[in-house]
Amino acid sequence: MMKKILKALFTAVVTMLAAAALTITACAEDYVFEITEPSQTNGEWDLAFIYETANAGNFPDNFDAAWMTPESEVIVEYICEGKCSKAPLELIWQTWKGPVEPDPDVKKNWNKVSPYEYSETSAKFSFADIAKAYGTDNFSTVYAINIGDRGVKLTVTGITVTNCNIPGTAVTSETETQYEAETEAETETEAEPETEAETEAQTEKPTETKPAKETSAPAVTTSAEAETSISESEPAKDGGGAAAVIIVIIIFVIMAAVMASAYFSKKKKRKNRYY
Repeated sequence: MMKKILKALFTAVVTMLAAAALTITACAEDYVFEITEPSQTNGEWDLAFIYETANAGNFPDNFDAAWMTPESEVIVEYICEGKCSKAPLELIWQTWKGPVEPDPDVKKNWNKVSPYEYSETSAKFSFADIAKAYGTDNFSTVYAINIGDRGVKLTVTGITVTNCNIPGTAVTSETETQYEAETEAETETEAEPETEAETEAQTEKPTETKPAKETSAPAVTTSAEAETSISESEPAKDGGGAAAVIIVIIIFVIMAAVMASAYFSKKKKRKNRYY
């Protein structure tokens, strides 16, 4: 009976640890745009990158600007030819009369954003600056994302949007982690003797005693950085109750340790009566 209780506690603790790890870490991912054929601008305020988002309706699998969070940044990598001492590029948030009418706070169709940080090879645009230029942080009607040069010859080689709530990755990770936790519990169960009699028999034969099997902690799968394709599962969610979950886990671990100690102490006393 005690063995069954300990096994149940072990399974519960492993599952809760996996859930806590997901709650704490599973939140946001980076989306990386695929640029297969970068082209150089003519250096006369030309566009180096033009991308129609999923919101426009023509390419539903494309990036959705509404996935961005307040922690998101747009990072652009490029090759610059000319006077690149000043910011050589600008980000353009574009909308038009599409499937959904733009937010009333969006006053223009063509909204330019300056980078808050840049070098000769890369530039960063903050969520706050983009929202300010666009007129709102509701990006559900952003139908195109463009990169234009500022009077220099510019070639965009890479674009990454950080900390996005991309649908689906959290559910996938949670399923994989739960499966790993269950597998770990099953492995532990198979490795233990099936009856108390077998356990006592192994204890009474010192020459046959084997070292305790090490139990590895279950691997926790976190969300990998977004590849060039878009994930199609549910977005990860921030866990505000992470501290409470950890406290419950600690209580379970303490209970398991106390019960295990009492169980083995009882067995030892019972065995000593036969000597």
